[in-house]
Amino acid sequence: MPIWASTTSKLTMTIAPVNTSVLSQFIGEVQDSYDMMIGIALVKESDAVFFEYQGDKQQPVPLMLSNGRPLTYLRNVRLGGISIAEDIGEFNSTKLNIILEAGGKRVLVTSGLTTLWSQAVMTGLMGMFNSYDLDTPFTLNTWKGTSKMRPAFASIKLAGDVKVSDQMLYDQLCDLRSYRAADKIKAVMRDSVEILAAGLAGGMPAISVVVEEPKALTSVEEALDF
Repeated sequence: MPIWASTTSKLTMTIAPVNTSVLSQFIGEVQDSYDMMIGIALVKESDAVFFEYQGDKQQPVPLMLSNGRPLTYLRNVRLGGISIAEDIGEFNSTKLNIILEAGGKRVLVTSGLTTLWSQAVMTGLMGMFNSYDLDTPFTLNTWKGTSKMRPAFASIKLAGDVKVSDQMLYDQLCDLRSYRAADKIKAVMRDSVEILAAGLAGGMPAISVVVEEPKALTSVEEALDF
């Protein structure tokens, strides 16, 4: 089954090759080809969560199902690669880039390294790595929250609707968010990406993660505002 389809509906658009100049803006030097490049929750006002990049001067297109609802999952995919891109775009952003493969197609999914979506995806992938295998097919689910900023969230489920997550990483990121420890969140995400990338390559990096106890905030409101 293609990655953009469910048992009852398909996307209303076809996959087209991605403009390599667009890719170079998001992943640096282009070394591979992809059938589609997807950004996450690029338009806050839109209910769509997946957006396909079209070209340098074209706006990303929301991916919708034939029933008019936003596509919220990529089904039966495998992890083909994971990396971090530095100093991307006019805001010099740091991006998490994930390659998903299925049915002979390769899709690049990109989002800010420390977004809630990226943190959720990493906890899921680390859970799969620790308890199963990185070659295990999975479904990537994505949805929007209901707060004012409408952040995107994600989960990873295996066959039989089994959700996977690394509880230790989840708790660590929750604690760091409550203290607004942005630099430490970035460090934890970088280490996690390195672990997964090494796992895909058949090895394990020598990583020692040391996170200092962050300074507590002065109010409950500050702690919850992330």
